[in-house]
Amino acid sequence: MFSSLGHYWLKTSTYDTAINIYYTFPFIMFPILYFVNAPYGRFAGKLGIDCSVPGKWSWCFMELISPIMFGMSLLFTQPTWSLFQIILSSCWFIHYINRSIIYPLRATSMSPIHILAFLCSIVFNILNGYTNGMWIGRHSQSTHTLHFWLGLCLWIIGFSLNIYHDTLLFNLRKQTSEKERYLIPRGGLFEYVSCPNYFSEILEWIGYAIAAWPNTPAILFSVATPSNLVPRAWRTHAWYKDQFKEYPSNRKAVIPFFY
Repeated sequence: MFSSLGHYWLKTSTYDTAINIYYTFPFIMFPILYFVNAPYGRFAGKLGIDCSVPGKWSWCFMELISPIMFGMSLLFTQPTWSLFQIILSSCWFIHYINRSIIYPLRATSMSPIHILAFLCSIVFNILNGYTNGMWIGRHSQSTHTLHFWLGLCLWIIGFSLNIYHDTLLFNLRKQTSEKERYLIPRGGLFEYVSCPNYFSEILEWIGYAIAAWPNTPAILFSVATPSNLVPRAWRTHAWYKDQFKEYPSNRKAVIPFFY
Protein backbone atom coordinates (compact mmCIF):
# COMPACT_ATOMS: atom_id res chain seq x y z
CA MET A 1 0.00 0.00 0.00
CA PHE A 2 2.83 2.37 0.92
CA SER A 3 4.61 1.70 -2.37
CA SER A 4 1.36 2.30 -4.28
CA LEU A 5 0.93 5.60 -2.47
CA GLY A 6 4.51 6.53 -3.31
CA HIS A 7 3.97 5.69 -6.99
CA TYR A 8 0.90 7.93 -7.15
CA TRP A 9 2.61 10.66 -5.09
CA LEU A 10 5.53 10.84 -7.51
CA LYS A 11 3.52 10.79 -10.74
CA THR A 12 4.07 13.87 -12.89
CA SER A 13 0.32 14.08 -13.50
CA THR A 14 -0.38 14.21 -9.75
CA TYR A 15 2.05 17.08 -9.26
CA ASP A 16 0.85 18.94 -12.36
CA THR A 17 -2.78 18.65 -11.29
CA ALA A 18 -1.94 19.96 -7.83
CA ILE A 19 -0.04 22.91 -9.30
CA ASN A 20 -2.86 23.75 -11.70
CA ILE A 21 -5.35 23.78 -8.82
CA TYR A 22 -2.94 25.86 -6.74
CA TYR A 23 -2.74 28.47 -9.52
CA THR A 24 -6.42 29.27 -9.00
CA PHE A 25 -6.22 29.91 -5.25
CA PRO A 26 -4.94 33.53 -5.20
CA PHE A 27 -7.54 34.56 -7.78
CA ILE A 28 -10.30 32.97 -5.70
CA MET A 29 -9.16 34.03 -2.22
CA PHE A 30 -8.36 37.68 -2.82
CA PRO A 31 -11.76 38.92 -4.07
CA ILE A 32 -13.82 36.65 -1.80
CA LEU A 33 -12.00 37.66 1.39
CA TYR A 34 -12.54 41.36 0.65
CA PHE A 35 -16.28 40.76 0.93
CA VAL A 36 -16.49 37.88 3.41
CA ASN A 37 -14.94 37.69 6.86
CA ALA A 38 -13.07 34.39 7.15
CA PRO A 39 -14.89 33.04 10.23
CA TYR A 40 -12.15 32.57 12.82
CA GLY A 41 -10.48 34.76 15.44
CA ARG A 42 -12.34 38.04 16.08
CA PHE A 43 -14.57 37.23 13.10
CA ALA A 44 -15.60 33.80 14.38
CA GLY A 45 -19.29 33.09 13.86
CA LYS A 46 -21.87 31.79 11.43
CA LEU A 47 -21.28 31.57 7.70
CA GLY A 48 -24.17 29.86 5.96
CA ILE A 49 -24.20 27.04 8.50
CA ASP A 50 -23.78 27.30 12.26
CA CYS A 51 -20.96 24.81 12.75
CA SER A 52 -17.60 25.54 14.37
CA VAL A 53 -14.81 23.44 15.83
CA PRO A 54 -12.72 24.19 18.97
CA GLY A 55 -10.02 26.74 18.18
CA LYS A 56 -6.83 25.23 19.59
CA TRP A 57 -7.05 21.63 18.44
CA SER A 58 -8.49 22.51 15.02
CA TRP A 59 -5.75 25.11 14.44
CA CYS A 60 -3.10 22.56 15.44
CA PHE A 61 -4.58 19.88 13.19
CA MET A 62 -5.02 21.99 10.06
CA GLU A 63 -1.54 23.58 10.34
CA LEU A 64 0.16 20.22 10.95
CA ILE A 65 -1.09 19.04 7.55
CA SER A 66 1.47 21.21 5.75
CA PRO A 67 4.68 19.86 7.36
CA ILE A 68 3.30 16.30 7.16
CA MET A 69 2.69 16.65 3.41
CA PHE A 70 6.05 18.37 2.93
CA GLY A 71 7.80 15.59 4.88
CA MET A 72 6.00 12.85 2.93
CA SER A 73 7.12 14.46 -0.32
CA LEU A 74 10.71 14.45 0.90
CA LEU A 75 10.37 10.83 1.99
CA PHE A 76 9.17 9.73 -1.44
CA THR A 77 11.52 11.87 -3.55
CA GLN A 78 14.61 10.86 -1.49
CA PRO A 79 16.60 14.11 -1.90
CA THR A 80 20.39 14.20 -1.86
CA TRP A 81 20.22 16.55 1.15
CA SER A 82 22.33 19.28 -0.31
CA LEU A 83 22.80 22.41 1.80
CA PHE A 84 20.11 24.10 -0.32
CA GLN A 85 17.59 21.36 0.48
CA ILE A 86 18.52 21.20 4.18
CA ILE A 87 18.19 24.95 4.75
CA LEU A 88 14.88 25.38 2.91
CA SER A 89 13.36 22.25 4.44
CA SER A 90 14.45 23.49 7.88
CA CYS A 91 12.77 26.85 7.25
CA TRP A 92 9.52 25.06 6.39
CA PHE A 93 9.55 22.81 9.44
CA ILE A 94 10.62 25.58 11.84
CA HIS A 95 7.75 27.80 10.68
CA TYR A 96 5.12 25.08 10.91
CA ILE A 97 6.29 23.62 14.21
CA ASN A 98 5.87 27.10 15.63
CA ARG A 99 2.56 27.64 13.86
CA SER A 100 0.93 24.31 14.58
CA ILE A 101 2.25 23.43 18.05
CA ILE A 102 4.02 26.29 19.81
CA TYR A 103 1.59 29.04 18.79
CA PRO A 104 -1.59 27.36 20.14
CA LEU A 105 0.26 26.32 23.30
CA ARG A 106 1.31 29.93 23.93
CA ALA A 107 -2.17 31.32 23.25
CA THR A 108 -4.30 31.84 26.36
CA SER A 109 -7.35 30.96 24.27
CA MET A 110 -8.40 30.66 20.63
CA SER A 111 -11.84 31.37 19.23
CA PRO A 112 -13.71 28.53 17.50
CA ILE A 113 -13.03 28.10 13.80
CA HIS A 114 -15.93 27.72 11.40
CA ILE A 115 -16.02 24.32 9.72
CA LEU A 116 -15.74 25.87 6.24
CA ALA A 117 -12.59 27.82 7.17
CA PHE A 118 -11.21 24.66 8.79
CA LEU A 119 -11.80 22.51 5.70
CA CYS A 120 -10.52 25.16 3.27
CA SER A 121 -7.32 25.47 5.30
CA ILE A 122 -6.81 21.71 5.18
CA VAL A 123 -7.19 21.65 1.38
CA PHE A 124 -4.77 24.57 1.01
CA ASN A 125 -2.19 22.99 3.33
CA ILE A 126 -2.39 19.65 1.51
CA LEU A 127 -1.61 21.33 -1.82
CA ASN A 128 0.96 23.71 -0.40
CA GLY A 129 2.89 21.15 1.62
CA TYR A 130 2.79 18.52 -1.12
CA THR A 131 3.93 20.75 -4.00
CA ASN A 132 6.63 22.60 -2.08
CA GLY A 133 8.02 19.38 -0.65
CA MET A 134 8.07 17.79 -4.10
CA TRP A 135 9.94 20.72 -5.60
CA ILE A 136 12.57 20.86 -2.85
CA GLY A 137 12.98 17.08 -2.90
CA ARG A 138 13.64 17.05 -6.64
CA HIS A 139 15.78 20.18 -6.99
CA SER A 140 19.12 21.22 -5.61
CA GLN A 141 20.87 24.50 -6.33
CA SER A 142 23.96 26.34 -5.24
CA THR A 143 23.72 28.37 -2.06
CA HIS A 144 26.52 30.63 -3.32
CA THR A 145 24.15 33.11 -4.90
CA LEU A 146 23.00 36.57 -3.86
CA HIS A 147 19.31 35.78 -4.23
CA PHE A 148 19.56 32.73 -1.94
CA TRP A 149 21.07 34.64 0.98
CA LEU A 150 18.92 37.72 0.38
CA GLY A 151 15.81 35.53 0.44
CA LEU A 152 16.99 33.63 3.52
CA CYS A 153 17.66 36.89 5.38
CA LEU A 154 14.14 38.11 4.50
CA TRP A 155 12.72 34.81 5.75
CA ILE A 156 14.61 35.10 9.05
CA ILE A 157 13.50 38.73 9.50
CA GLY A 158 9.89 37.85 8.70
CA PHE A 159 9.86 34.83 11.01
CA SER A 160 11.48 36.79 13.87
CA LEU A 161 9.02 39.67 13.49
CA ASN A 162 6.15 37.19 13.44
CA ILE A 163 7.26 35.67 16.77
CA TYR A 164 7.82 39.11 18.29
CA HIS A 165 4.42 40.49 17.37
CA ASP A 166 2.66 37.28 18.38
CA THR A 167 4.31 37.76 21.78
CA LEU A 168 3.01 41.32 22.02
CA LEU A 169 -0.52 40.08 21.27
CA PHE A 170 -0.27 37.23 23.78
CA ASN A 171 0.86 39.68 26.48
CA LEU A 172 -1.96 42.04 25.56
CA ARG A 173 -4.55 39.28 25.92
CA LYS A 174 -3.43 38.73 29.50
CA GLN A 175 -4.59 42.29 30.25
CA THR A 176 -8.09 41.79 28.84
CA SER A 177 -11.22 41.11 30.85
CA GLU A 178 -14.81 40.02 30.21
CA LYS A 179 -15.74 43.67 29.76
CA GLU A 180 -12.75 44.46 27.54
CA ARG A 181 -12.03 41.49 25.30
CA TYR A 182 -9.87 43.58 22.97
CA LEU A 183 -7.37 46.38 23.53
CA ILE A 184 -5.36 48.54 21.13
CA PRO A 185 -2.02 46.80 20.44
CA ARG A 186 1.11 48.86 21.03
CA GLY A 187 4.81 48.45 20.33
CA GLY A 188 6.94 47.31 17.41
CA LEU A 189 5.31 47.59 14.02
CA PHE A 190 1.92 47.95 15.71
CA GLU A 191 2.78 51.65 15.78
CA TYR A 192 2.61 51.63 11.98
CA VAL A 193 0.12 48.92 11.00
CA SER A 194 -2.80 47.07 12.53
CA CYS A 195 -1.55 43.65 11.47
CA PRO A 196 2.26 43.43 11.66
CA ASN A 197 2.04 39.66 12.16
CA TYR A 198 0.44 39.41 8.71
CA PHE A 199 3.07 41.72 7.22
CA SER A 200 5.78 39.54 8.81
CA GLU A 201 4.36 36.35 7.34
CA ILE A 202 4.08 37.92 3.88
CA LEU A 203 7.73 39.01 4.13
CA GLU A 204 8.70 35.54 5.33
CA TRP A 205 7.28 33.68 2.33
CA ILE A 206 8.43 36.25 -0.22
CA GLY A 207 11.91 35.68 1.21
CA TYR A 208 11.48 31.91 0.92
CA ALA A 209 10.40 32.22 -2.72
CA ILE A 210 13.44 34.39 -3.51
CA ALA A 211 15.81 31.93 -1.82
CA ALA A 212 14.23 28.97 -3.63
CA TRP A 213 13.94 30.71 -7.03
CA PRO A 214 12.67 29.51 -9.51
CA ASN A 215 10.51 27.28 -7.27
CA THR A 216 6.97 27.46 -8.74
CA PRO A 217 5.10 26.28 -5.60
CA ALA A 218 7.07 28.73 -3.43
CA ILE A 219 6.20 31.57 -5.80
CA LEU A 220 2.54 30.55 -5.64
CA PHE A 221 2.75 30.50 -1.84
CA SER A 222 4.30 33.96 -1.79
CA VAL A 223 1.32 35.19 -3.87
CA ALA A 224 -1.35 33.20 -2.00
CA THR A 225 -0.18 34.52 1.39
CA PRO A 226 -0.97 38.22 0.71
CA SER A 227 -4.08 37.15 -1.22
CA ASN A 228 -5.31 35.68 2.04
CA LEU A 229 -3.86 38.08 4.61
CA VAL A 230 -4.16 41.51 2.94
CA PRO A 231 -7.99 41.41 2.73
CA ARG A 232 -8.17 40.10 6.30
CA ALA A 233 -5.82 42.86 7.46
CA TRP A 234 -8.00 45.46 5.73
CA ARG A 235 -11.10 44.14 7.50
CA THR A 236 -9.26 43.91 10.83
CA HIS A 237 -8.06 47.50 10.43
CA ALA A 238 -11.63 48.66 9.76
CA TRP A 239 -12.82 46.68 12.79
CA TYR A 240 -10.27 48.38 15.08
CA LYS A 241 -11.25 51.83 13.83
CA ASP A 242 -14.90 51.02 14.41
CA GLN A 243 -14.34 49.61 17.91
CA PHE A 244 -11.93 52.26 19.22
CA LYS A 245 -12.68 55.92 18.56
CA GLU A 246 -9.17 56.81 19.78
CA TYR A 247 -7.51 54.36 17.38
CA PRO A 248 -4.31 55.92 15.91
CA SER A 249 -5.22 57.58 12.63
CA ASN A 250 -1.72 57.23 11.19
CA ARG A 251 -1.75 53.44 11.25
CA LYS A 252 -2.12 51.52 8.01
CA ALA A 253 -3.67 48.07 7.68
CA VAL A 254 -0.71 45.81 6.84
CA ILE A 255 2.10 47.52 4.87
CA PRO A 256 3.85 50.31 6.82
CA PHE A 257 3.32 53.82 5.35
CA PHE A 258 1.53 52.37 2.31
CA TYR A 259 -1.59 50.29 2.92
